[in-house]
Amino acid sequence: MQEEEPEARARPLSRLRRGNGNGGEAAMALSESQLKKMLAKYKYRDLTVQETTSVITQYKDLKPVMDAYVFNDGSSRDLMSLTGTIPVPYRGNTYNIPICLWLLDTYPFNPPICFVKPTSSMTIKTGKHVDANGKIYLPYLHEWKHPQSDLIGLIQIMIVVFGEEPPVFSRPTISSSYQPYQATGPPNTSYMPGMPSGISPYPPGHPPNPSGYPGYPYPPGGPFPATTSGQHYPSQPPVTTVADARRKQKQVWICGHSYVFWAEKRALVRSFGPQLGIRVEDAKLHWIGKSGMMWDQLIPTLFHARRRLPDPDVLVIHLGGNDLGTTKFVDLIIRIKKDLGFIKHTFKNVILIWSNIVPRKAWNQEETYRFMDKNRKKVNREIGNFMKFIGGCVIRHDSLVPESPGLFHLDGVLLSQSGTDVFNLDLLSVLETLI
Repeated sequence: MQEEEPEARARPLSRLRRGNGNGGEAAMALSESQLKKMLAKYKYRDLTVQETTSVITQYKDLKPVMDAYVFNDGSSRDLMSLTGTIPVPYRGNTYNIPICLWLLDTYPFNPPICFVKPTSSMTIKTGKHVDANGKIYLPYLHEWKHPQSDLIGLIQIMIVVFGEEPPVFSRPTISSSYQPYQATGPPNTSYMPGMPSGISPYPPGHPPNPSGYPGYPYPPGGPFPATTSGQHYPSQPPVTTVADARRKQKQVWICGHSYVFWAEKRALVRSFGPQLGIRVEDAKLHWIGKSGMMWDQLIPTLFHARRRLPDPDVLVIHLGGNDLGTTKFVDLIIRIKKDLGFIKHTFKNVILIWSNIVPRKAWNQEETYRFMDKNRKKVNREIGNFMKFIGGCVIRHDSLVPESPGLFHLDGVLLSQSGTDVFNLDLLSVLETLI
């Protein structure tokens, strides 16, 4: 049987911005003042304009559209949607996945209502994140909380999730002996701009769950309250998971760049072994180290590991050192915080551990050593404070300083064998308190 492929495979990323006709240009043509006029009735207009501008600047195939959105009770309200395509990598190709993000007029204090918006040549692929009507369900949406949650973060999560499980496929070109599935709903074309008559992207009550996935607790069916009242839209309930109290063995992932790679190699030849002396009955350690690993490789690496490993109870992350000097440290801090928040949402009940960026004898950057080490300390301090906020831990590595003889490799970047032993003992000292 021929394997299904997502739509728009032939369109390369370089042409993606022109894939929607005038979509990207129309979005960019809107000035901030025009967006403010469009969103005049929004309660938090300036915040919504600010996020919308960021989205259409970064994702040029998404454009803001005002249209009537019909709620479950049949009432409608003029709301803005961000409609267009996002680039999703899947098996070595980049696909144009069509989406529509409806922003309620209490945004950003309530999450957007999100749909996959298939074209006539596409069919919806139902699964644990998308129902038969195209509505998108993600933990990020159900745990939405401003200002930790935003549209850019939401789209980034969609790209990762849809890269694992594409939500649309090309319709088969051969004739079929059966009638295509038609979603239920009143014949009202105002549900979504461009949607065929009779297809409702907002199903009443609980959505279908054809995959059998245990899923998230969805809110009961019913209309949102009118925005003329002082009441907000009801927040979506947080996801709760029931931990298996009978499971004693904890899963520990240790992920990072060369330090982690060589730490595992060193542990193998030491008496404590790759378990660092921790009983396997108590915890199973999984080393995920890649030489030269950069921060933007973290989430794809974790998702790849998730295919073969149980979800972590404890996740140690030692990254960021290779990124210093390649980008502004403020931008790096923002990116790290956003990704750590996403990881916290993705791996339920995980304890995150930030392993401090270790000082080096040489940074191999154009900037001065003093400048690089100053930024290293700033990143460690900011992320350390953030870890306290989200209930995580920090491994400090106070003994790993360039002034200590014999702890660093001759290149001034990597640790020596003795330095790697100290690194592993630092890991162990924190892991023992959590297992």
